[in-house]
Amino acid sequence: MASHSRIINGSTVPRFRALMAQPFKHPQSGVFYFRRRVPDDLRPALGREYKRSLQTRDIGEAKGRHAAEWIKSEEAFALARAQLSGAEVLSAKDVQQLAARWFHGELDELEQSGKFRRALVPGDAVELETPFGFEQHQEWLSIREALNEGDETDWRAVILPHMLRALKAENIPAPAKDSPALDSLTSAFKEHLLKLSDIAKRREEGDWSTTADVLSKAPISAEKRRADQIHSKSILEVFEAYSAAKLLDDGDNRSTRKTLDEFRSSIRRFVELYGDLAVQAVTRGTVQDYRAKLAGFPTKAPGAAKLTAPQLIELAKTAALPTLSAVTIRNRLRVLGAVLGYAVRMDWIKENPVDASGVAKAAGNAAKTKGDRRRKDYTKDELRQIFSSPLYTPDGWQPARKGYGQALYWLPLLMYYTGARREELCQLAAKDVQDEDGIPHLAILSLDEDDAGRTVKTASSRRRVPLHDDLVSLGFLDYAKSVPQGGQLFPLLQPSPAGFYGANVGKAWAKYLRDVAQLQSPASPSHGFRHTFKTMSRQVGIPEDVHDALTGHNDGSVSREYGSMPLSRMASELKQLPSLPDLAGSLGLSLSTPT
Repeated sequence: MASHSRIINGSTVPRFRALMAQPFKHPQSGVFYFRRRVPDDLRPALGREYKRSLQTRDIGEAKGRHAAEWIKSEEAFALARAQLSGAEVLSAKDVQQLAARWFHGELDELEQSGKFRRALVPGDAVELETPFGFEQHQEWLSIREALNEGDETDWRAVILPHMLRALKAENIPAPAKDSPALDSLTSAFKEHLLKLSDIAKRREEGDWSTTADVLSKAPISAEKRRADQIHSKSILEVFEAYSAAKLLDDGDNRSTRKTLDEFRSSIRRFVELYGDLAVQAVTRGTVQDYRAKLAGFPTKAPGAAKLTAPQLIELAKTAALPTLSAVTIRNRLRVLGAVLGYAVRMDWIKENPVDASGVAKAAGNAAKTKGDRRRKDYTKDELRQIFSSPLYTPDGWQPARKGYGQALYWLPLLMYYTGARREELCQLAAKDVQDEDGIPHLAILSLDEDDAGRTVKTASSRRRVPLHDDLVSLGFLDYAKSVPQGGQLFPLLQPSPAGFYGANVGKAWAKYLRDVAQLQSPASPSHGFRHTFKTMSRQVGIPEDVHDALTGHNDGSVSREYGSMPLSRMASELKQLPSLPDLAGSLGLSLSTPT
């Protein structure tokens, strides 16, 4: 019986050269290879070096494939480590599938060459009578036919070369010696070897219709997982698709791009924590863990832009830095939820783990409970301090480094008297200062013409805002007429790289309040005026629908969609807003105008 083992081709493990970190170019063929040194503990399963052809002579393609092959090598190392530890990593179906693949490959080779006797065992030589006399005839048997009762063949020795060659072809390390997986593979390959020999006997006899009861080729578990990863979108890929869709939906403008930049920063931190996961791999547990890690993020840290998320968390812990508020945590979870929600809409995943886990809702409740208790508007005392500071006195004040024209003077006054956002005012054109029936007002992207790249936050933000009498008395209309009418209302304001006219002057105003006005307030330097406008409107009794129209807010009710707020009504109600010169007390109407 031992003679049948001659059909097994021995395999050798070549001695490889040292690992190279970049794609290795074969000196003769010019084909690039991936080469990586195998850790010492895995060499019994994988040999000294993990080496795969990248199947290209182009260095650019090779580098891309090199990165993908690195991931495969990590998977192979993990699989080998599990198998060497005795863990079961191949299912019963995987074992049968691997043996079946080997069977199909061997049978194809036999059928193409016609050398079926390679899989057969020579039997007895018999004499057959022919017209020419008696002739010797060699009988060939299948391995199954040649087996004797009480067969003591060392099947593992017979099967092992086949099995190792098949596993290597599938990028699967050999199981540990005496492991259950090795026993299962040996048994499966033995049975498929017997089936191969049976079919070879049929073909040798001229029977080409008989087929073996063997599995057809199908993916094994590891291949299914890999295919899922290949065909699924990663977090960053989904974010890019989400970004493209948002630009189409909301328009390719500064406001949308600013939002996407903020989202990109948040998603980048998530990827730094968990890697660029396939979206299917982001589970409810992942989201819960992410929320816990966000709670350890510092609000600010020196050199934060150059640090990764894990480094920032560690820095916050060791340096006892203040960490993110409940509101910020909620907002970052909402960013992740928005991106994963897009993946659901595109049918890339079946559920949004941020919503399904309830983590976002819990974070929202925590934000409401803990809340940001800081005051967001200016008090009357703070307003007095601001508008009696050097910028608004006869002596005046100019920034030491960069001039902004009269923008630093007029913008705080406009923000107080209109409740408009800083950027809405900074991007105004000179022609946006209008007059209708004797009512001077600002046309905030309300004119029937091209926006010229300017944006507002919402559709309701397109509006007309009457100018308070104090602004007229202080000379704002004269200023508006003094600048070139074909240009910006504040000509010296230059847009930031993101296209925002108010970014730099906003920083200058914050610095002025801190260093010159010596103001210490929890209110945002610019946005605090918008909160102040709403607070004071309520205090003096300006109806909500009127101050909503003035600030561009919309309560979402259907009734607000009908008709428009008359300019005359808004101008009349606006007169109730407290006058800054009166508020400043001793200044009266002597509030100095800029020269």
